[in-house]
Amino acid sequence: MSAVDENFEDFVSNWSLFKDKLVIFLGAGASIGAQNTNGQPLPNAYELRNALWKKYKVPDGHPFNPEDLRLMSLEHASAIIEAKVGRNELSNYLTDTFLCDRPLWSHVALPALNPKAIFTTNYDELVELGYKHSQEMHDVICDDHLPTPNRVPIYKPHGSLSRSNEKIGKGGLVITQFDYFDMISNYRNMLKKTILGFEKKCVLVIGYSFGDMDIGSELYHLRRESSGVPWYAVFPRADPQVKKMYSKRLEIEQINNTFEGFLAELDERVGFIPREYKHSRIGDLKLNKVIQ
Repeated sequence: MSAVDENFEDFVSNWSLFKDKLVIFLGAGASIGAQNTNGQPLPNAYELRNALWKKYKVPDGHPFNPEDLRLMSLEHASAIIEAKVGRNELSNYLTDTFLCDRPLWSHVALPALNPKAIFTTNYDELVELGYKHSQEMHDVICDDHLPTPNRVPIYKPHGSLSRSNEKIGKGGLVITQFDYFDMISNYRNMLKKTILGFEKKCVLVIGYSFGDMDIGSELYHLRRESSGVPWYAVFPRADPQVKKMYSKRLEIEQINNTFEGFLAELDERVGFIPREYKHSRIGDLKLNKVIQ
């Protein structure tokens, strides 16, 4: 960061208080930069909507203009496509699109933060791939069952690729508007298990914009019930009004940085990442095919 970020400085100064009580919430921004096994970047919601529509709704040889869809959401478009081609074909397409064989550096460094729980809205398994390079054991949870003792719970309410053929709420990929309807109560249960009772925990939100109304609204209300410890949101935007809105309306302090930049700079200040996975070794890690 070119300028001093006061919220980052606050986080660093409170590191001794927070380092053993972190809960991590990862949004789509935490996967930016990753490529799937076909060498294609993981798409955002807009790109995924367009790719699905072009493949399944536009006849071969016909032009496709994204503006034709106007404000149609990914959830609505996916529901139409599911009705046309069936659930299995839609799930297979999503699996091919989001399947990765190696994590990013950020996901390898993440376990060193020693989070007590991780909550992610992403289908991809980058977090799980990162944990393969750690001695910490993890437990992927796509429903409301209790985590295995002595394992880091990774809550994935939108499902996970390795369980894409399961039912919604059991690991199946949540993408259509009807999937979201089915999952509303599950969101509440998962979030409460992740955050409620964590009044003394520090929640670190990375790459999530609070743009969706289901999980975003639940987080908003849960924050009101656990406002005794600072929460932080990490995403790259240097806008004083955005920072003010997060602080005033959500009671969350925004840190202007990327996922990778935040972890690298935090490690420079407090030294939590093992030597073999330091950011300075990122070239060797790529060369040895540990990371993308």
